[in-house]
Amino acid sequence: MLALKKSNPANENVLALTAAQCAGLVENIGSAGLVPALLKLGHEVCRADFVSIFCQGDRDVPLSVGTDSCKGKRRAEQAAQGYNRHIDQDPNTALLSGSNGKGDFLTHQDAADIKSFTYRRDCYDLPGIAGRISLVRRTSTYGLSVSLYTAEETGVFDQPNRAKAEALLAFLLAAVERHVAFSLKGSVWMEQDIQARLALSYPGLTHREREVAAMAIKGRTAAQTAQILGLAETTIITHRKNAYKRMNVASLRQLVAKF
Repeated sequence: MLALKKSNPANENVLALTAAQCAGLVENIGSAGLVPALLKLGHEVCRADFVSIFCQGDRDVPLSVGTDSCKGKRRAEQAAQGYNRHIDQDPNTALLSGSNGKGDFLTHQDAADIKSFTYRRDCYDLPGIAGRISLVRRTSTYGLSVSLYTAEETGVFDQPNRAKAEALLAFLLAAVERHVAFSLKGSVWMEQDIQARLALSYPGLTHREREVAAMAIKGRTAAQTAQILGLAETTIITHRKNAYKRMNVASLRQLVAKF
């Protein structure tokens, strides 16, 4: 597994997208069609056969935003189940959590690189995956990753397609950031990763304001939040008022309506 800070500038010129390809991705931001659109573009540009997205905000482990495969739903589900089962062994998990600091990290991992038998079996052999290229972004408040994979039938990324994949991932990650920030909704996201969405949507919030706002969205009272965070209830109320002001809302009802 190779992890590099920042994408390789030398690869920026290898990517040539048509207006139709760009539009096909952008128009799906905020809809259930984004992950299939990412896969379609990845397959056209660099022969990718699978795609997956993970986000980490206020959770102990990354949240799977979506997985898809042009080799069929069953293989996509096998891949998702495998990575969810072995998330602690995935090298990208440490990058998402910020263990290696902030920045953009480009990682390569082929089946032959994996020493753990069960990890390789569940994440690569069973879904029929040969190789993976990922771009992981870790900021002070959230982590995002987009990964492109090749199937066993395709073989690992060859050098030309590897360069195209590396360049394409920067474009895909930018689309995913917007998708997560403004449009991804649902009970799992609401309950488990609110801070990541707050960080993306309202970067002006302080760390404490973001914590307090997330607690409010989850239904915690000021007293409950104070107990969880180990602060005075009056301090929580002050942070909450400041957060509301920065987010341009006047009440909890307005805040929840935004989510």
